[in-house]
Parts: sequence; C-alpha cells; structure tokens
Amino acid sequence: MKLSSTVNQVIVGIFLISAGMGVSTAGISLDRTRLILDGDSQSASANLTNTSQEIPFLAQSWVEDASGKKITAPLLVLPALQRINGNEKGVIRVTKTTGINALPQDRESLFYLNVREIPPKSTKANVLMLAMQSRIKLFYRPAAVIPKIKGQVWQDKIVFHKKEKMFIAENPTPYYITLIALTDETSPNQGNKLTSFSGVMISPKSSLDIPVTDSTVKGFKMMYVNDYGGHPEIRYGCDISLCKVLPADQQQK
Repeated sequence: MKLSSTVNQVIVGIFLISAGMGVSTAGISLDRTRLILDGDSQSASANLTNTSQEIPFLAQSWVEDASGKKITAPLLVLPALQRINGNEKGVIRVTKTTGINALPQDRESLFYLNVREIPPKSTKANVLMLAMQSRIKLFYRPAAVIPKIKGQVWQDKIVFHKKEKMFIAENPTPYYITLIALTDETSPNQGNKLTSFSGVMISPKSSLDIPVTDSTVKGFKMMYVNDYGGHPEIRYGCDISLCKVLPADQQQK
C-alpha cells in the first residue's frame, strides 16, 4: 500500500466570492502527522491551530477505518465540529467506543483522522478561499504491544529478501512500519536511492514487495517514520539473498 508519511492535505472545496486575483490559504493545521491511541488509555488528543490572524474557521473532524469509510465506532473524535478564532488553538480527542475489544489485541489497527476546515463567507471582494482537509494515520495500539521503553526501535526487525529486481520486506513486528526510502551505501552509485516511492507502509506481521533499482547492493540505509513523525535511518548489510540490520557499532552516531 503506498502512503505518504506526512499530513495529507487535500483541497475539498473552492469558495469563490468573485473573480479576482486575491487568494487566502490560511486555515486549520494539525500539530502532528500521526496519532497513537494506546490500549491502556481512554483517549488521545491532537492540537489544532488557526493560522489566520483574524478569520475564524470551523473545524470538522471524523475518523475513517483502513478502507476510508467514515465510522463512529470503535473510535470517535470529539468535538465533531468546533469554531476556532483567528490565531487561536483548539483540541480534538479520539476516544474509545463500543467494539474496541473486538480489535486484534496482538497487533496495531489502522485508522485515519480527518480534519476539514470550513471558512466563513468572505466580506471582501476578489478573494478566493481554499478549504483544506488534513488526513493523518491513527493507530490503535493494544496494551499487550505497548513498548516497555519510550522511544524503543522495532523498525530494525525488518529483513529484506532479495528477489530479481525487488526486495521482499518482511515485518515480523506487531506494528505498522512506514519506510521513506532505501539509499545505496556500498556500490559505485552510493548515495543514490534504490526506491522511487515517497513512502510505503508495511502491515504488522506481513511482507511487502518493494521494487528497487539494484538488488545486488551489499548495503543500504533505510529511512523510516517513528512514533513522533521523525525520519531516522538504519544501516543494513546484505549477502547474496538477504539484508539484515548491521550491529550497533556500525550504525551512524
């Protein structure tokens, strides 16, 4: 599944007051690119900011399941609609509802959190108002798989099997792992990306075929997305058929 690691913003409507040159793009922004609701918590929150200095916006929020269907169970976001004045902040909270215990308890479940801004009718002439929608990944992480150490790295558990012009990435962990890029480190083309995607997500305890420009490399760097939206890198070494993470003393400091 091909997914971007950052906030996905989509123009969902154009509010044209009259034909002209002025364009307004300020509005509601989220403070993160992903939200994680732990199984031992009742809710998880995200902050919204109205980046306009003067114009109030309505913020409409909802949750979708992995297929993109709008839902109200087993997760619900509140408030579903709120007004945020210019240069002010708001908070949305994703809470558990009926059916949360029916989700798998040995791995994460994927949802999406959506926030759509609703601008007011402009009182000025010649202004084009763009209504934006933010969509970020929302993970439900059961209590049984919550890391015992804050900032723990599990992305290094991925192994890559070489197969013709691709790698088969195997994710044995109970977590969704998003890869940003694989970068060649050892061949004459070192520094070149082996992949062309902007981000791919590997489901828990599954594998994914990843096309690469050169499957014969002896090593590469894997860039991934952590819980905080950061993009760390891990070094891998390869033999003829398999690529595994290098020992700690061979990782970048």
